[in-house]
Amino acid sequence: MKKILLFILFYFSLELYAWDKLVGEAKDIGIGANNSVWVIGTNSVNGGYGIYHWNGNTWNSVDGGAVRIDVDSRGNPWVVNSSGYIYQRVGGIWERRPGRARDIGIGANGSVWVIGTNSVSGGYGIYHWNGNAWNPTSGGATQVSVGNNGKPWVVNSLNHIYRR
Repeated sequence: MKKILLFILFYFSLELYAWDKLVGEAKDIGIGANNSVWVIGTNSVNGGYGIYHWNGNTWNSVDGGAVRIDVDSRGNPWVVNSSGYIYQRVGGIWERRPGRARDIGIGANGSVWVIGTNSVSGGYGIYHWNGNAWNPTSGGATQVSVGNNGKPWVVNSLNHIYRR
């Protein structure tokens, strides 16, 4: 009985320290292959909510507003704002990319995927960035995330999960 009690105490003490709560609140989070962490805050601004970068101790606010975020392999965030416009932060400046989206996902290899705004069976169109434009792919989804190898995983409007 003593061993079981010690095990339970040990297990719950590990669980207690499994997560570190950080300052602030967020609606979305993205982490790049270089471990650069960015979030969409909860404060309303033009374009959605505030955008913040983790400096290792606290969140630094940057200009702009968004509702979805992910981070490329070089640590640059890509966002989708409340109007669906897509931006990539390059050299401290937001550069608008063509098209509109509802969600964005980026793999460790730099492969960028979005869920568009055009209604299709299963949700909305799925697109892959070729460096200059968005290439449409088959299927429809509402959410996207991308594996380290650049392959997208999506959830559709019926909550079904697919991977490419």
